[in-house]
Amino acid sequence: MKNFIIITFIALFSSLALAQECSIDLSRSAPNARYTPEQNGTVKDHLTGLTWMRCPVGKEWNSSDQICEGTTDTYFWQSALTMVEAINDVNGNHKLHQFAGITKWRMPNIKELISLKEIACHSPAVNTTVFDNAFNYEVGDLASYIWSNTPVSNGEEVYSFETVNAEIISYNPAQHKLSVLLVAE
Repeated sequence: MKNFIIITFIALFSSLALAQECSIDLSRSAPNARYTPEQNGTVKDHLTGLTWMRCPVGKEWNSSDQICEGTTDTYFWQSALTMVEAINDVNGNHKLHQFAGITKWRMPNIKELISLKEIACHSPAVNTTVFDNAFNYEVGDLASYIWSNTPVSNGEEVYSFETVNAEIISYNPAQHKLSVLLVAE
């Protein structure tokens, strides 16, 4: 019985640790009204004019349940750029080719990624109504970091956006595998 109680508490607190927490004292920086979610797995951001995939690459959009499912793929930066070229290749057969009817997907720059930041929340620090189950990671999981297409001025690293706490962190592109979230004009 004692083991059962301990296991129950561990399971309860582990699931609570993954739940988004938001302050009621702060105004939302990424409210639902800013976005128009589409059934096809994209969302239009009216503040920036950009269209985002609702799931990072690897996860798939379940339009019936309005949620991302599966596991996020992680890539070295150059591999991520090559993958985006394959997605946009008119003669290619990548499964995301012309996803949602869009022919030109790209990796976002760091300013575009930061625009997704929800300042009132963390774990994750993005709008979870729009990006439901897209960024449910724990601190330290490299899948919670999204590659940008913005190199650091030192020429040796590339900026990433960490979704748990909305931090900008630079990484060596040949030494770390991070996630990819695609955007279109």
